[in-house]
Formats: sequence, C-alpha cells, structure tokens
Amino acid sequence: MKKRRLISKIISGVLCMSLFSTAALAAESKDKVLDIQSLDYDTAVEMAIKKDSSLKQIADQIDVTLKNRDAIFDGGVRPGDSTELVVVSAQRLAYLSSIHSLDASYRTSKIREEVTKIGIEAAVKNSFSAIELNQNKLDLLQKNYKIQKQLLAQGTLKNDVGMMSDKDLQDISRETQQMAEQIKQLEMNIDNAYIALNNLLGLPAEDRYEIVNNVEYAPLEMNMSIDTYVSRKLSTDQSLQMQQIAVENAEFSSKTISDSSTGSEYRTAELEAANTARDYKTAKEGKEKSIREAYIQIQQLESARKNLETDLAKAKSDYEKAQVNYQVGNITQLALEQAELALDNVENSLLENTLNHDLLLFTFDNTCVLGSVS
Repeated sequence: MKKRRLISKIISGVLCMSLFSTAALAAESKDKVLDIQSLDYDTAVEMAIKKDSSLKQIADQIDVTLKNRDAIFDGGVRPGDSTELVVVSAQRLAYLSSIHSLDASYRTSKIREEVTKIGIEAAVKNSFSAIELNQNKLDLLQKNYKIQKQLLAQGTLKNDVGMMSDKDLQDISRETQQMAEQIKQLEMNIDNAYIALNNLLGLPAEDRYEIVNNVEYAPLEMNMSIDTYVSRKLSTDQSLQMQQIAVENAEFSSKTISDSSTGSEYRTAELEAANTARDYKTAKEGKEKSIREAYIQIQQLESARKNLETDLAKAKSDYEKAQVNYQVGNITQLALEQAELALDNVENSLLENTLNHDLLLFTFDNTCVLGSVS
C-alpha cells in the first residue's frame, strides 16, 4: 500500500506540470496525426513537448530577459558578487537590483524549461503505463468473466436439481455481477488514460489508437552508496536549484541596500533572507527523504519480482500439466481455462511490477519530479 501511495504521489506531482496549449496548435497537431493507428513512446514524448505552450512561453521569457539584461548592463561588477553588506545610492541600487533580477530570471527560466520537459516525459510515461496496464487487466477480467458465467450456468442447473443451495447460487450470481461492474470501471479507466494522453499530445479526446510501450525490466544498478547518490542528486536537483536562486535573491536584498534605507527595511530584508534559507533547507530535507523512500520502494519491487518469477514458473508448469490432463480427458475444458487464467494472472502481476518499477526508476533518476506533491 505504501508503494502505491508513493507511486500515486509521484504520478500526481508530474501530471501537475503539464499545461494546455493553444487551440490553433491543437488543430495543427490533429491534422498531422489524426490517422495514426499506433503510437510509440518516443514519438509521443516529442509530440507532447512540441505541443506544450508553457515551453514556448519560457523560451520567449528567456529571449526577452537576455535582451533586457544586455541592454542595461554597464560591464561593472555584477550584483551579488559581494558577501558583505553593500550600501549604495538609491539609483545604483535600482540598477543593481534590475541586473540581479534579470540574471535570476534567466537562470530560473532555463531550469524551468528543463523541468517542464522532464515533467512532460513523466506524464506521457504514466499515461502509457496506465493504458497498457488497464487494458491488460481488462483482457484478463473478461476471460475471468467468461469462466464466471459458465460457473453461474452450472450453478443454476445444480440449483434446479437440488444440488446447490439458493444461497450458494446467489453468491455466484453476485460475483458475476461484480465482475461485470469491474469491467465497466476498467473501460472507464482506459478512456480516462487516453483522454489524459490526448490532452498532452493535442489530440481530440475521443481519439483511440494502439500504444507501443516496449518497457523491459532492468534492475537498478548503482556504482555508489545510497548516501553518495543522495548527496549528488541534492546538488543537481533542478527544483532545489530554483529554490537556491530564491535564497540568493533574498540574500542580495538583505546585503545590498541604499543609503536611504531605514532600519525597518533592512531588518525585514534580513528576515526574508532567513525565512527563504529555512524553506530551502526544509525542501532539501524533504527531497532527501523522497529519494531514500523511492530507493526502498525500488528494492521492494525488485524483491517482489523474484517471488513473482517463482509463481510464474509454477503457473506455467501447472498449465502444461492441465493441457496434458485435458488431452487425455482427466479434466474439463473449464478446469483448463482456469489454469490458463492463473497463468495470465501472474503475468499481469509481472507487467504491473515492470511498469511501476520503470516509473520509479525514471523519477529516481530525475529527482526534480520526485515527491513534488505532498
């Protein structure tokens, strides 16, 4: 349950990073891909990045910021180079503040551009996984439902001749109805996953196509300790880098004041710098916790997979025996189908393990989208 909550948290966080594009761009995308019959993951990521309007806004912001900064920078010492308190004229402070703000805006925009692309890729990965997993569950449940209806028919006959109680027949009937409702729910889940993906790609909500999601299981390989890994990720995590820039902004405001600044203004700036530094420290601690939790969840999935592989070998053996027994008339076709269904169940569990493991590996590597929603 804990790993599902973590995966859900990750999924929720990365989905929040996807924004709507303009209607014109959506229409253009529709014209280009309206007739697609299948869609692979890499192509979907490219389409989603191209469609995302926020990336265009970020690019425009970067361009304007660079031009404005170049237009006013006089070539002197850049603001923020000094760690000591600097007192300047109000006019000089306005100039330095402008330069510092533009520098910070440029750096933040570049980082945000990278984070947005990673978030888009994670959202596409999640949608692909949701569609594949739910479709596989639906296929499995429909097979199970077919068997369940046979059991209901047999139970009805037995009840007619007094070989089954009304209560037992009602139980089978209720289970059959529950399966029918579960099928409807899975069909809705698949529709919702397609709608989410189509929104990312700029396609009409009703478009349906086959997804090509060639995810292969590969265990986590680390050539360093988890402590070293955490330390490196904390120093390169983009979300923390943006908060670090906020700390630098606050420190600049507290260390660069005009000769007309009041004591109250100075103390307020110092307090803001202290609060921003505390927020950054808290975020860093939270990020470290998320990385370590993800590492544990990956290990748990890999451990669970070993048990699933053992279960798979047994289910295959049982199915092969059932096939032999069916051929010589020792078991019914229904018993054979039940053995096949047991094998399908284990294979579905392995698929779920593979897809969840793949998503966790992605976020464990791209920690900026890890634990982004509390």
